[in-house]
Amino acid sequence: MSKGLLSNTSTSGMVAAAPASGNKGSQRGLRLRLKNHDWQWGLLASLIAAVTSLVPRLFSPTFYYWDDMMQSFLPLWRNLGQEIRAGRFPLMDPDGWVGGNVVAEVGYGIFNPVNIANSIIVSYFDNLSAASYFIIIQFIALLAFGVFMLSRDYGANRPLSLAAAVAIPFSGFTLFYEAARWPGGLIAFAWTTVFWWSARRYAHRHTSPFLPFLLGFMTMTAGNPYGAIGVILVLVALACELILVRHWRRLVPLILVGFAVGLTAVMVYFPLPLSSDVTVRTSSVIINDLFLQPDMSSLLAASTSNYRPRMTTFWGPIENVPSSYLAWFALPLIPWLDFQSIRHRSRHLVSLYIIIGAYFLLTFAPSNVLVFRWPLRLIEYVYLGVIIVLAVMASAGLRTNMWKKRLFFTVAILLFGAYRAWSMVPEGMKVHAFAIALSLALVITAMIAYKRFGMRGLAAIMIVGTIATLGLQSRLYIPNSIVEDRGSPVDAGQLRQATGDYKGNTLQILQIHELSKEEFTSGQFLYGNQILNADIDHSLGRYSGISFTAYAKALCMNYRAETCPEAYERLFEPQLSGFGAPLADLLRLETVVVQRDLIPLPELDIAPGWSLVKSDSARTILQRRSALPYPGTVSWASEGIRVESSATVEPAESVTLADGASAGKIIFARLAWPGYTLKVDGVMQPLKQGPAGLVEVDIPAGAKHVDLTFTTPGLVAGLAAQGVAWAGMAAMTAVYYVRRRRSPEFVRRAGSIV
Repeated sequence: MSKGLLSNTSTSGMVAAAPASGNKGSQRGLRLRLKNHDWQWGLLASLIAAVTSLVPRLFSPTFYYWDDMMQSFLPLWRNLGQEIRAGRFPLMDPDGWVGGNVVAEVGYGIFNPVNIANSIIVSYFDNLSAASYFIIIQFIALLAFGVFMLSRDYGANRPLSLAAAVAIPFSGFTLFYEAARWPGGLIAFAWTTVFWWSARRYAHRHTSPFLPFLLGFMTMTAGNPYGAIGVILVLVALACELILVRHWRRLVPLILVGFAVGLTAVMVYFPLPLSSDVTVRTSSVIINDLFLQPDMSSLLAASTSNYRPRMTTFWGPIENVPSSYLAWFALPLIPWLDFQSIRHRSRHLVSLYIIIGAYFLLTFAPSNVLVFRWPLRLIEYVYLGVIIVLAVMASAGLRTNMWKKRLFFTVAILLFGAYRAWSMVPEGMKVHAFAIALSLALVITAMIAYKRFGMRGLAAIMIVGTIATLGLQSRLYIPNSIVEDRGSPVDAGQLRQATGDYKGNTLQILQIHELSKEEFTSGQFLYGNQILNADIDHSLGRYSGISFTAYAKALCMNYRAETCPEAYERLFEPQLSGFGAPLADLLRLETVVVQRDLIPLPELDIAPGWSLVKSDSARTILQRRSALPYPGTVSWASEGIRVESSATVEPAESVTLADGASAGKIIFARLAWPGYTLKVDGVMQPLKQGPAGLVEVDIPAGAKHVDLTFTTPGLVAGLAAQGVAWAGMAAMTAVYYVRRRRSPEFVRRAGSIV
C-alpha cells in the first residue's frame, strides 16, 4: 500500500504502517495480523446489509418475490429440492416439456453447491415469499462481504470500505431488478465480486490457489452468463496489472487458475449451444432497439434517489424505479477528493480501471449483442468499480481547504440531479423537494461528522444515509410498482388446494393480461413455473428461456406458458397432427384448464371423450373420461402395432411390442431434445421430430423392443473437464502447502502486500 494511504490511522482505520527500522519479517507479520481483522469487518458489512435488506419488506412482504423469482427461479429450485429429497437429481424432466431440459436452461445453476443446498432447504417452505427472501438475503450479505474485501485489497480504509459494502447491494438496478426480480443476476454479481477479490489477492500474494478456484467455480456454476463474462474480465485485467507491476512470477499461476475455472464452462454452458437447433434461442444478430439501454446522462444523476431515467422498459419510455441510482454520497463526495492521492500507485489499480472501462463500454453497447441483451444489467459492475475508486481516494483524507467552493460544487451536483429527476417526472413536487432536502441534510451531516470524528464519523453517516435513502425509495416505488400490482402467490398449501382437481398431463389455456390479481394469487391460474409450487409435476406449460420451437408454435405458447385461444382448437383437430389423432391424444393430455375470459363456457366446444369437471368465475376445467390407451409415455401407434408394456426410469424408457408387429410408427409424448438415443431391437435410429416436436419412431416389421435413453449433450465432456480442473487444482494446492511448510521465507512472503 502507498504511504499516503497508510497514514493517519486514527481517522482512516487502515492497516498501520510498519516502523522504518526493525526486522522486515516482523513488519510483514504485523501487517498480516492487522489485515486478518478484515474478515471481522467483512462479516460486519454482511450483517448490516442483511438487516438493511428488511426495509423493502416493510413496504411489501413479497418485494424479493417478484417477476422471474416468482414465476421461474423459486418454483424450480423448490421442486429440485423435493426431487433431491426423494433421491433423484433430474437433469432432464420430460414431464416439464419446454421447461424440462433444466441443464440446457443454464440459468438455474443446478450444478452450484450453494444453489443445491438452498433448493433442499426451501423445499420445506410453504411460505414462498419467505423462501425467496431466505435465498436473496444470503447473496446480499455475500455481495457486501465481497465489496468490503475488494475495497480493502485496493487500498481503501475499513470504515469507507464498510460504507461502500453497504451501499452497493442497495444501488438502483441491483435492488429493484436483481434482488427483487432477477435472482440469477444478483447471484452472479455476488460471486463475481468475491472471485475478483480472491483472484487479486492470489495474483499479488503467495496464497493458496484453492480459494480463487473455488469462488471461480461458484461463479461459473451459478449459470448466469454475465458471471462468466465477469470471470474473464477479472482475469484479463489482473494479468495486465501483473505485467505492468512486473510481477512476472505470479502471471503463470494466475493463468493456470483461470484455465481451471474456465473448464467449468464446458459442463455449465456447452449443453445450451448443443441443444440450440430445436430452441428459439438461436439469435446471433447485433441490433439496438433501445430496450433497457441506459443513457449516459443518467450517470450525472447517479446520486439522486428519486431520479427515474429515460429508457425503454417493459412499461414505457420512462423507468418506474431509480435503476441508475448508485449511492447518495457518490457524486457529492467528488469535490472533496484528493485526486493526486492515487497517482503514484496507479499501476497497482490498473485492473480496477480496466474492469470499469470494459463494463462502461458494455453498459452502453447496443441493446442486443448476439445472445446478450439489455445492457442495463451491467451498470452494477460499473458502479462496483466506481465506488471502490471513490473509497480508495477518500481514504487518503478529504480536502477541506477552500471548503466554500467545494460545498458550492456539491450543492450544484445535488441541485442538477434534482432538476433531472423533476424533468423526467414533473409531477410530485413534494417528493422532489423532500428528496433534495434529505440529500442536503445528509451531506452537511457527513461533513460535520468527518470534521469531528474523522473517517469513522463520515462512514457512519454514509451508512445511515444509505438506509434512510432506501426507506425513501421503498416508500415511493414499492407500493406503486406494476410488478407488485400483479400479485405473487405466497401460500403453497393454498395453491395445492386450488389445483386439487388437476390430474395427469395438464395444460392451461391462459393469457396474463386477462388474469386478475386474485385469480393468480389464489392459484386458479398459475403461469410460468408457479404450477410447480402446487406440486403439479405434469404441466405442459412451464417457464423456459430457450423453449422448443416446434412445440411452442403448435400451442402458440410463449416463454412463461401463455397460450392463444386458438390453442384449444388445435388440441382437438385430428387433421392437424397428420396422424389421424388429435394433438391432445398425442400429448397424453388428461386435464385442460381454460380461462373463461379467453373462451367463455357457452362458446367452449367440449370434444368427445372429455367432460366438464368444474367451472368457476375464472376457469373451466375439462378432463378425459377414459383411461389412456398406451403405457408409459407412448401416446400413439400405427395400426398393427400393439404396445405390451413400458418400463420407465426417467428420462429413459424401454417399450416392449407384441409379437408380429407390422411396420409403422409410434409416438412418445415427450419432446425430441438433442441427447436422446433411440434403439429398435438394439439398432440405433436417428432421432426424429413428430408433430409438435414429439419423439417419432419408425418401427420395422417384427420389431420387439424400443429403447429411449437420454444423456445431456456435452455432459460427459463437462464432467471430464471438471475432473481435470479439480485434479490440477489439488496438485497446485498441494505444492503450495508443501512449499509453505518447508520454507519460512515463503510464509513471510505470503503476508506481503503489493
